[in-house]
Amino acid sequence: MKTTYWLALISLFFACEKKEIPLPPHQPGAYERVVIPIGYPYNNQVFYNCNTNKIVSSNKKYDWDLAFDCAENGYIIRLNTAKGMLAASTNSTLFDSIYNVNNLIWRWDQSDGDKNYTALGNWFHISNGTPSNIVYIINRQFDENGNSLGYKKVIFTGLQNDLYSFKYSDLNGQNENFFQIKKDENYNHVYFSFNNGGEQVTIEPKKNEWDLLFTNYQHKFAELEMPFVITGCLINSNNGVEAAKDSLRNFYEIKLSDVNLFSFSNEWDKIGYDWKIRNNQDNSFTIHPKLFYLVKSHNGIYFKIKFIDFYNSSGEKGYPTFEIQKL
Repeated sequence: MKTTYWLALISLFFACEKKEIPLPPHQPGAYERVVIPIGYPYNNQVFYNCNTNKIVSSNKKYDWDLAFDCAENGYIIRLNTAKGMLAASTNSTLFDSIYNVNNLIWRWDQSDGDKNYTALGNWFHISNGTPSNIVYIINRQFDENGNSLGYKKVIFTGLQNDLYSFKYSDLNGQNENFFQIKKDENYNHVYFSFNNGGEQVTIEPKKNEWDLLFTNYQHKFAELEMPFVITGCLINSNNGVEAAKDSLRNFYEIKLSDVNLFSFSNEWDKIGYDWKIRNNQDNSFTIHPKLFYLVKSHNGIYFKIKFIDFYNSSGEKGYPTFEIQKL
């Protein structure tokens, strides 16, 4: 009798259990060849969508200076590392008393995107939601003609109701302005330029529209005291993009079922720059013959990417070229 009872109960359980819906067979995409027009001397920043295999937008790297975090609880303010920008804390809250750059310690944003290693990271006390009111000096570096853009002194005065507030001027106090810039949940960042007296500018596409950014950015080599501006590829990890790299397996044999063999990372520079090899004698580039990447796009679809050139058909460098396949 007991046996009959338990058999009936088990049968009832399996009858009520929600059955898995089988997924339709997944066919990999065709191999496609993509050329990204950064150009030389690497002036363009190019945003690319793996799913559509299209360039979403591009801009000049000189078009902006600061990027403001749009995440719900975000407060990070980033420098334009494509220009090699640096910042230094004066450890003073007296805006009008700062007028030189003597004895400053210059800092930069780490290329992996780590929020704990940004040049302006201490402007905000996350524990109590208040600004530090520290005056920062920002080195804007150079414009596209090689002219110095000079320094700006900035004090970030608040973040309330998703609105960043800050004051800035030239180092000597001239051209003082106050500016506010509001978060937009559709984007990873909203952008600001000191050009034209200060203005909000549109740079990055909406966060759901891109996966990869081809650009200059700063990388800190162990043997150098300061970071060096290089050309490479960053990922949209703020919106879930991840990447893995490999040089031991055969790129053309990798299938969707192999993705669990790889260690994926959300570091911005996981693809980075080292898919190309620089010749120190003539500053030419060749492509790493075995290195390739897997990318999990912003909507969870996997792709594999292998760079095959850094030159266009006219022999001009600054045109990363790769093969891509949807897995």
